[in-house]
Amino acid sequence: MSGAEEPRRERARARLAEMDDIPNGGAFRELMGDLADPIVDFAFGDVHARGTLTTRDRELVIVAMLTAMGGCEPQLAGHLRAARAAGVTEAELRETIYQALPYCGVPRTINAMQVLRDQQEEG
Repeated sequence: MSGAEEPRRERARARLAEMDDIPNGGAFRELMGDLADPIVDFAFGDVHARGTLTTRDRELVIVAMLTAMGGCEPQLAGHLRAARAAGVTEAELRETIYQALPYCGVPRTINAMQVLRDQQEEG
């Protein structure tokens, strides 16, 4: 890793530790292989680590966006966990997903709510 990449990797690792999230784990690296480093560096070292949003607010925005996009249920599950780690309540997560209903439609909202419910059942 070059000297220029080092600070962003450090920011990424600090951000991931704060989020208590899976991408920093060995399973993610095994699954993604060489793709893990650019994802971690860019998404978490550059984007997540910038700006004025709190971790809590950032995770609510991400949950809403992943709900709207659809087809991102594994990523949604990870960010639901990260949102909880940032202090977001179950009621707030439900409401965030519910607010997507008129903008992204019933199927995507149902799918996102199912991911949330599955996690609640897992305990």
